[in-house]
Amino acid sequence: MALDTTIGGASADSYGTLAAYTVYALSRGWTLAATDALNEINLRVGAMYLDRKYSFIGLQQYQYQARSWPRLVSDLVNDWPIAPDVIPSAITYAQFEMAFLIQGGLDPFATIESSATSESIKVGPITIAGDTLPTGTPRVIAIEGLLNGYIIGGVGQVKLVRG
Repeated sequence: MALDTTIGGASADSYGTLAAYTVYALSRGWTLAATDALNEINLRVGAMYLDRKYSFIGLQQYQYQARSWPRLVSDLVNDWPIAPDVIPSAITYAQFEMAFLIQGGLDPFATIESSATSESIKVGPITIAGDTLPTGTPRVIAIEGLLNGYIIGGVGQVKLVRG
């Protein structure tokens, strides 16, 4: 089943197209999954991860849109409104980064135990020694960097609401 990348669509399941993902991957020297179907699955899960993990600034533009973007956003401090019906490239690139990590074996929806282990974990080219394993939700620095400025708060911060 082909990806639905309709901006603001009620059944959209991806921010970026398979063609754009392929170009992004080639420019970074990545080898993608063997079939388009597997790459599309990774893209869908990558989009789901972004929408579930992060609280984005602004409001959803359409009441029944399936994805978190497009958003109605205006940053009065920096004076950079995001145009309607536009998904910032950083959001799409973050989805691509996550899709590639999923292909490498990362399960972004895995239940994480907070106990220490002596085993090490290998995800793609990255190996983490057991004594340095995180005890909470895994952080993906590449994605956090791309989403900086688009999410509410940040790492280690909470959203404050004036009462």
